[in-house]
Amino acid sequence: GVQTLKTWDIRPFVDSGKKRHDKTFVGGTHNAEKGLLNCSWSADGTMVTGGSADRTVHIWDELSAEELYSLPGHAGCVNAVVFHPKENVIASASSDKSIFVGELS
Repeated sequence: GVQTLKTWDIRPFVDSGKKRHDKTFVGGTHNAEKGLLNCSWSADGTMVTGGSADRTVHIWDELSAEELYSLPGHAGCVNAVVFHPKENVIASASSDKSIFVGELS
């Protein structure tokens, strides 16, 4: 099945007429053994990323929820993904004991 990353409004005093579910980001196909494991937002809030047990890093546009990148290469689950605080660079860490650092175009 397809798993998703969802964002929610968790502020304590949200207008009761507003839905708390904000966006759904759809990436690769996952199942119980291959779920999305970690998420992170870029410093400017324009992109969101998720590491995956399918050994791929998924990156979405935050506004449209469109998948911008699906980055393969790890030999194990991608357990952590972070954006550089100032540059257009992403780092991912995997259970294969590797860390990849790359610039996004």
